[in-house]
Amino acid sequence: MYHLLKLVRTIKNKHIYQSRYYCSITNESSKETSYDRGLEEARELIEEMRLSGRQVPQQISDADLEHFASIKSKKQRKNFMTFMYRRECLRLKDKEKRLEKREQRKIESEESKEYETPLANTLFLKRNQRILESDNWKLSQGMKFGQNVVFDFCYDQYMQRRDAIGLCMQMGYVIHANKKAKESFHIHFVNHLEGSLSHKELVRTTTKDAYNKMMVTMSSQSLLEKFPKENIIYLSPDSPNIMRTFDDTKTYVIGALVDATQIKKGLSLGIAKRLNVSHVRLPIDYYLKWGSGGNKNLTLDQVIKILSAMKETNDWKEAMKHVPIRKHTGMKTCGQNQPTSSGQEPAAKDNFIFSRALRP
Repeated sequence: MYHLLKLVRTIKNKHIYQSRYYCSITNESSKETSYDRGLEEARELIEEMRLSGRQVPQQISDADLEHFASIKSKKQRKNFMTFMYRRECLRLKDKEKRLEKREQRKIESEESKEYETPLANTLFLKRNQRILESDNWKLSQGMKFGQNVVFDFCYDQYMQRRDAIGLCMQMGYVIHANKKAKESFHIHFVNHLEGSLSHKELVRTTTKDAYNKMMVTMSSQSLLEKFPKENIIYLSPDSPNIMRTFDDTKTYVIGALVDATQIKKGLSLGIAKRLNVSHVRLPIDYYLKWGSGGNKNLTLDQVIKILSAMKETNDWKEAMKHVPIRKHTGMKTCGQNQPTSSGQEPAAKDNFIFSRALRP
């Protein structure tokens, strides 16, 4: 009798296990089916938008299609497609320019061959490889001996995906600007968590190989875990303190945020106060004349260029030359509305939006 009950219990448990196993398989297959159905509906909707004359890119990646399918709002879907369409137009325009330059170089080389000896260019056969090695050497020197400049990646929750894409593009410009500087900085990424929005987009836009070879120091640690509090100066557009001179013993921190969709005011200043670190803002309003419709937003690479110029010359007028001329109408005269010696702004203050790139 005991053996019979044991056999019945074993058969019953086996039946329950098999039913649960088949149920889990059914649930997984239904999830995959609904996922594929959602992507197919997204493709059909994009095709309808293209036929109706909307701004839609000709090609869209799987990651972008998946993100489009996850958007519920019609307005956000339209804005995302417009953003991707403009990016594609910029890429095609850049490609055309590169092809034109290539053709021009080809024509010039063919013309110059008539006047060259057979071994005239043997010295420059590996020119591109040597330039690349030289650039990497310069950045590696900056990583060993350069001054620390930190990008704080703690703002992912305040960005949409299109903002993260813009941030990754600007980071490429930052590294290029650092490469061209006379004295390269040692660039750090802090709060750079694996799997975060900015990390995913940075890996996707640069490819895995280029991301691993990027000449910066990346860390998931917080700012205060990496650097001593007394050496930190946080650049914030909302800070009441004005940066007067460049201190090459300090660590300058820039918020890794691009808020093109909606300006987030006061975030970087709040973070600097919460960390209890020093904070300043660049005195662009005291050295540049702004028109009625002047855009006072600075990109991250423009900020790096200004810091590099200040490190080399300690002259704000030279540093402000890196602000594009389309944004202002010229330099102010010496002493006109300049910051006071204490670093605080004068009583007659012009309210302005400092920098979208530095916004918290």
